[in-house]
Amino acid sequence: MTDTIFGFNKSNVVLAAGVAGAAFLGYCIYFDHKRINAPDYKDKIRQKRRTQAGAGGMAVRRPVAGGAEVLPDVSDPSQMQRFFLQEVQLGEELMAAGNVEEGAVHIANAVMLCGESQQLLSIFQQTLSEEQFRAVVQQLPSTRERLADLFGSRADEAENEPPMVQYLGDGPPPAQIQELIDDTDDLE
Repeated sequence: MTDTIFGFNKSNVVLAAGVAGAAFLGYCIYFDHKRINAPDYKDKIRQKRRTQAGAGGMAVRRPVAGGAEVLPDVSDPSQMQRFFLQEVQLGEELMAAGNVEEGAVHIANAVMLCGESQQLLSIFQQTLSEEQFRAVVQQLPSTRERLADLFGSRADEAENEPPMVQYLGDGPPPAQIQELIDDTDDLE
């Protein structure tokens, strides 16, 4: 075997490839450093993230307890459906992780946005633990007010009546659920 590649010494070819690789790596590092230290770098990153997060037009951000919440356009049913599913998923994940209060807020959002809130509540009653369901029920009155503030009068147009709460468990309902049932009966 020969120690040449295309007529060049093998060690020279390896050395040239190493130098070319190092030059390319230096070029990448230099331009990455230049890009990061540009005055508008952070603004470009924020704008790009807003664009990606708002791909469906969901670009309204409102402050909530845990940070910023992206709100959909109330007039677009697909965005409302996506927001509803996101709230259910986030609520279930938080509850599974042990954060019952914050999860209850998100599930209460989903219940209030659902057209069939009675049926959704009965599903959650069957799938959530009693403690978790109680936390969701406690969040419902304040959630209606909060969503009305966030979405304006359009939230009331979407659902003119408060959710009907019906206890499907064995025996009498817990006191907190009974209070909510009595409160919604008074509103009718």
